[in-house]
Amino acid sequence: MLNRNGVHYALVHGTIIGITAYLSYLSDPGSSLFSWHPFLMALSMLFLMNEAVLIFSPQWSLLPKKFHKQLFMDCHVYLQLVALVGIVLGFAAIYMNKEDNGKPHFKSWHGLLGLIQILLIIGQASIGSLAKYAKLLPVKLNVGKIKTFHDLLGAIVILFSSINMVTACFTNFFASQTHILLAYFFSAAFVLIYGFVSLRVFMTNSRIAQIVK
Repeated sequence: MLNRNGVHYALVHGTIIGITAYLSYLSDPGSSLFSWHPFLMALSMLFLMNEAVLIFSPQWSLLPKKFHKQLFMDCHVYLQLVALVGIVLGFAAIYMNKEDNGKPHFKSWHGLLGLIQILLIIGQASIGSLAKYAKLLPVKLNVGKIKTFHDLLGAIVILFSSINMVTACFTNFFASQTHILLAYFFSAAFVLIYGFVSLRVFMTNSRIAQIVK
């Protein structure tokens, strides 16, 4: 059994925080309109979104286990909300930057996957909000099934995030800032991180576990 206070715990969170910090340093946010894109995307998709998922796993959450379950839920919502705002702003930054420079949109794999990912994340947030506030609606909904679909779609979002972060390692921005070997190292790290977080989604949701079985 992996210990939340052990080397694996430190490695997972250390990798997420370390790579986020490094990408933020490379981005130099505020130096240009474009700089906000890699900065906000790294902060939102790599740090906030992953930590928002891991917060539900007792062995991997950054929050102490003694806190009430409702606090974990609230923190998940707030982290995802901030991440969503960051992703939308990061998307807006790259869109406006391309407009200013007369460049076409969504021509690369990174750009196309990014667009799909944005749509999936918005859908994911909408379904999560529906599950959270279902009691306020005039019609009765099966909250359990909505939550299960929310988690399944979350796993798909994680998959797209992993692929899109890998494609980001081979963009002109990343290539001009780092060595090619670092691009392969980060790609492997992204696959492992998002793969691990995706596994947490399946293991912390009993309904999904039953579907898998």
